[in-house]
Amino acid sequence: MTSVASRQLPARSLSLRTAVPRISTTRRVGPALVVAVLGVLAWWVAAIVLDSRIFPTPAASMRSLFADLATESFRANVLDSLRLLVAAFVVSVVVGSILGLALGLSAFWSRTVLPIVYSINSIPKIVLYPLFLSFLGIGQLSRFGFAFYAAFVPMLIMAVESASAVNPLHLKMAASLRMSRPRLVRQIIVPATLPALATATRTTFGLAFLGLLLAEMFSSSSGIGYEMLRNVSLIRMENIMGTVVLIVVIALPPTIALQALEHRITARFSGSNH
Repeated sequence: MTSVASRQLPARSLSLRTAVPRISTTRRVGPALVVAVLGVLAWWVAAIVLDSRIFPTPAASMRSLFADLATESFRANVLDSLRLLVAAFVVSVVVGSILGLALGLSAFWSRTVLPIVYSINSIPKIVLYPLFLSFLGIGQLSRFGFAFYAAFVPMLIMAVESASAVNPLHLKMAASLRMSRPRLVRQIIVPATLPALATATRTTFGLAFLGLLLAEMFSSSSGIGYEMLRNVSLIRMENIMGTVVLIVVIALPPTIALQALEHRITARFSGSNH
C-alpha cells in the first residue's frame, strides 16, 4: 500500500498545479491596451476642445519626443537612466529578498529590526534625499542610492512578512526530521514565499523608477528626470508630454512581464504554504 501511495503522489501534485486556471496573454494584456487607447483618445479630444497652446495633442507630443530622441544628448540621458534603473531594481530585489527572508525566519531579529524599518518606511522618501546628497554627492551614486533605497525598504518589508507567513507546521516537521538549513530553504521557505516575493518584485520596479526620477529632477545634470525638469523650466509642454509618454513606454513592458511572471509563480506555488 505504501508503494502505491508513493506512486500516486506525483500525479496528485501535478493535478494541483494544473488545476489553477491559466490566464492567456491576450486576456492579461488586452484590457491594459484598451485602457491605453481610450486614454490617448480622451487626451486627443481634450486637446482639440480646449484648443490651448499649453495642452498639446498626442501628435504634437510625439513629434517633440522623436525630435528629442534624434539628439545624442537626450539619448545619452535616457540610456543613463535605464542603466541606473536596472541596477537599482536588481540589487534592491536581491538584497531585500535575502535580508527579508533571513529576518522573517528569526523571531528575535524581526522584533529588533522591524520597528526601525517600519519607522523609516513611514517617512516620505524625498525628505531623506538631502542625506544621500550629503554622503554620496551629486551624481550617479546618489541617484542609484536613492532609487535603491526607494525600492529596497518595501521589498525588505514584504519579504519579511512573506517569511513570517510560512506555515509553522511545515517548519516543525522540518525540525523533527532534522532537515538541513539549505534543504529547508530550498524545499519549504522558497516555495512558500515565492508568490509574495513575485508581487513584491513587481511593486519594487515602479518604486525604483519613481525614486530615480525624483533624484534626477531634484539634483542631477543628466537622466530622464533632468530632461523633464528642464522642459518644465522652459515651459515646453510638447516636450513635457513627450517625456511622459517615454516614461510610460519604458515602464509598461517590464511591468507587464513582471505581472505575467507573478501569475505563473502564483499558479505554480500557491498551494505550497497550506
